[in-house]
Amino acid sequence: MLMKKTLLRMMAFFLALTAALTVWADNEIYYGIYQGTGTLSEYGTKKAETYDIALHLTDPTLVGMEIRGIRIPVNPNAANAKDFKVWLTKELTLESGKNVPDIVSMEVTPDGKWAEGRLAEPYTIGEGGVYAGYTLTVSLDSSLDPDPNRTPVMTVATENPEGLLIHTSRTYRKWVGLSDLGSPAILVLIGGEKVKENAASFTVPDNLYTTIGKSISTTLTLVNHGTAAIKKIDYEIELAGNTTSKSVSKSLAGGYYGRSTTLSVTVPAVAEAGSYTAKFRITQINGVKNEDPMAETEAIVVYLSEVPIHKPLVEEYTGTWCQYCPRALAGMEKMSDKNGDNFVGVAYHVQDEMEFTASTYLPANPSGLPSVFIDRVKDFAPISGQTEWEKRGKIIAPANISVIGEWADEAKTIIKATSTTTFIRDFSNSPYRVGYILIANDVHSASWKQSNALSGSGTTGDAYLDKFTKAGNPIWDLHYNEVALDQSAQYGAGLAESLPKDQLGNTPYEHSYTFSIAGNTLPIDKNKLEVIAVLIDTTTGEVVNCNKGHVTEATGIEEVKNEELRMKNSQSIYDLSGRRASVPSAFSVSSVLPKGVYINNGKKVVVK
Repeated sequence: MLMKKTLLRMMAFFLALTAALTVWADNEIYYGIYQGTGTLSEYGTKKAETYDIALHLTDPTLVGMEIRGIRIPVNPNAANAKDFKVWLTKELTLESGKNVPDIVSMEVTPDGKWAEGRLAEPYTIGEGGVYAGYTLTVSLDSSLDPDPNRTPVMTVATENPEGLLIHTSRTYRKWVGLSDLGSPAILVLIGGEKVKENAASFTVPDNLYTTIGKSISTTLTLVNHGTAAIKKIDYEIELAGNTTSKSVSKSLAGGYYGRSTTLSVTVPAVAEAGSYTAKFRITQINGVKNEDPMAETEAIVVYLSEVPIHKPLVEEYTGTWCQYCPRALAGMEKMSDKNGDNFVGVAYHVQDEMEFTASTYLPANPSGLPSVFIDRVKDFAPISGQTEWEKRGKIIAPANISVIGEWADEAKTIIKATSTTTFIRDFSNSPYRVGYILIANDVHSASWKQSNALSGSGTTGDAYLDKFTKAGNPIWDLHYNEVALDQSAQYGAGLAESLPKDQLGNTPYEHSYTFSIAGNTLPIDKNKLEVIAVLIDTTTGEVVNCNKGHVTEATGIEEVKNEELRMKNSQSIYDLSGRRASVPSAFSVSSVLPKGVYINNGKKVVVK
């Protein structure tokens, strides 16, 4: 018994010795989404409970490296936070409501700013990655707001697909990822033989496009994987059998694995159309060999003989009750007049007479009106947005897309939209899908009024704005264009079945979607309806191309009408198989029909 107690004391003493991180060795470096700089935010449930916070380490370049310690910033004002632990686990596991790490867990003592601990035995990161995390307990509820004891967790605002991974004893009883809170401020000390002094790699765009005989400028991300700061790099671009080399000065601090900066490069021209694999290779850092195992990165560069026409999608969020929305209305009209058929616009009306039933599932959820987005990536002011529209239009689209709209019934209540998408190259497991929007132009009612805060504000020098500054408040019977009547999927998403997952270049893919306006109550002109086909990158939500087409009389309906008219004015003549033969009343059977036997009004007719 005495020996057991002695051993326990020795183990406790050993852990205490390893609880604080010491000066880094030459082959040690910190890893984390938080990299020691930037503004930290406080978060908490505002309850007395135990928190478990985790960061998922999935970077494949970390495989084979050793985790030697964990360091977390703490809220120095959260005085009643206690019982700090740091830990590693392969899986986030709960037993009886408590977090159970399956690799290591150890107690640490904050020093007022940091809580950190070094592992007694380094842990080697495997292919499946690992979770690094910490646990703390807030012992008291607080009625004060703000109160740092209610928000003991430190986060950093940055993109992280998993968000803040959190479990608590009262509020989050299962592990959840709070995506809107950025990332946990957790630093992991890594080391081992794979950590090098001079190591860096490029992150390159997925696809680069240009035309034959023309170089392309692009931006790469330079990532420092070494312990030393970067002052200069030498890199190569290998393409189509040729290699170009360049040396550039670039400043990038060391000390944190994954610190990055951007680098502008020029990819050389190629004379023949096609897809080429370009190799971007960092050969030296600060005059010595680059030791990064990922020193070379590849990207597909496509040289086109013909560039697809990229039509940006401009989506306006507006309402008749919105007093400043006339500014956006003016901007949409201005851009439409400026760009003609190349302008593709949609106006989503919110909480007014033109709001359609799916309006709660619109592509964006703007904080206020008016709001206008281009290609669903940027909110901009259309009254002065021509430059932005042209900038987006210069981005080479991965495909051409066209669309036609046809009435599918004589009552003109069913509209068939048919798109044709042709990609400029092959795409495997492609993220691209097609969606549709139905819009109406020249929608108006004498009973509608548009709020207009621009009224009486004086001449602006812009004729489109002055149309509203010179008008009253409200404006009655305003005519609205590009009014959204319906969309093919909630949130404007692409349809899963619209395109195959593997897409071949220069191959047209046709897809159809049907809209019904049978229940429409708006005063629309059926001759002024348009369908829009939208090509969407489902991984980002970005619109990469779109097009529009007027809804017209379907070819099939015209053929049916012509056939009915032809039969109405024809003699009742059938062949021996029972098929009706059309012979205009003014003509004889023998002068029109080929050789054979026919039945004309019950009588046999032979044509020789």
